[in-house]
Amino acid sequence: MQRTPARVAPQPKERRELVLNCIANVENAHDWLPGWLAWAFFTLPLEDVLDDDMSRKELHGLIDRFEERYDIQFESGYNDEVIAFRVNLDPVVAYHRPLAFYTVIMAGTYLHGLCLQMWGMTKYGPEARSFMPWNVLEPIQPLYEGTQRLSYWFRDGNRNKKPVVFVHGVGAGLMCYAKFVFALLSLDAPVFCVELPYVAMRCVEDVPSMQEIARDFELMLHHHRFHDAVFVAHSLGTAVTAFALKHIPKSIAGVVLLDPICFMLHYKDICTNFVYRIPRTASQYIVKYFGSTELYISHYISRHFYWFQAVLYVTPTSSHKEGSPVTTPMPRATKVFLSEHDNIVDSSRVDGYLKRCGINSVVMDGLDHASFLFHSEWSQEIIDTINEYTMMTEVL
Repeated sequence: MQRTPARVAPQPKERRELVLNCIANVENAHDWLPGWLAWAFFTLPLEDVLDDDMSRKELHGLIDRFEERYDIQFESGYNDEVIAFRVNLDPVVAYHRPLAFYTVIMAGTYLHGLCLQMWGMTKYGPEARSFMPWNVLEPIQPLYEGTQRLSYWFRDGNRNKKPVVFVHGVGAGLMCYAKFVFALLSLDAPVFCVELPYVAMRCVEDVPSMQEIARDFELMLHHHRFHDAVFVAHSLGTAVTAFALKHIPKSIAGVVLLDPICFMLHYKDICTNFVYRIPRTASQYIVKYFGSTELYISHYISRHFYWFQAVLYVTPTSSHKEGSPVTTPMPRATKVFLSEHDNIVDSSRVDGYLKRCGINSVVMDGLDHASFLFHSEWSQEIIDTINEYTMMTEVL
């Protein structure tokens, strides 16, 4: 799992746009380092970038832009005491889990699958390949010709409402959201629950690309005769939704983002807090043990998560100045819920950015990451927002 997969890096044009967006949304550039720039924009170690004439010139051009923008001058040379966090290049860090741990996860996944079937949901799509027999529920339709890499649960509903596509975050998969999914089903709208087994502690090493996921979103909707849907995503699921917003915007009628990690990713907060932080509080230990250091989750984050695919720079609702960086227009039906005491996301920074862009964002008082699942008042407000968006049948 330490092996580096085929390199994924932005093209020169996309790289220029990323740099412009970073410059436009950075308050202090004194901590930027060539080594970090080499990883962030080339997905390569610094020495590999310097070995290539074209890449070296482009890297120096990036540094010149930051120096000019912030009126600073980087000293020449290399400081061995300054280390850049480069999650795709650094070793995969994971801690041992006993067999009993995964047995409990498998049992919970199986029982939750039975609950979903009792609630009228049906499983579609291929089962992800695994080294362990997790696929205890066979697909209901063996001749299914829809998605190629994406598995999901679906229950039809009132076709006068927009369908809901729910994408979960890191953890133990959909079973962590059982109460929330049940509330979604109570809306009587068609509901899709997308599975990401490679971040659900199910020993799945095979990871589809973001392009494959976006393609399968379209195939999934078309297979069930829908044109678009309201996407609801939590945590890592917001990264998947962010990529979809950029590449298949016509399939997205509205979005509700919960504890989003897709904003301001050029800052160190999310990378440091999820991967590199030494835990000190109970919530931080939970993230460390049940999230970042589980073998298959760590493998995904360290080898398949690319910040430039997941990041979302939104188009301001006010006038968009000529020469501004390329950004992503958001649907009119957009709402972002942030947790005030999120131990992964810097909610105050993200909330400030979204408000400057005119995006409807709400800070959930007193909550930590994913705590809305245990607070009925906030869960109900989220469900009410989703219900409102499903009834918006006009073109948004």
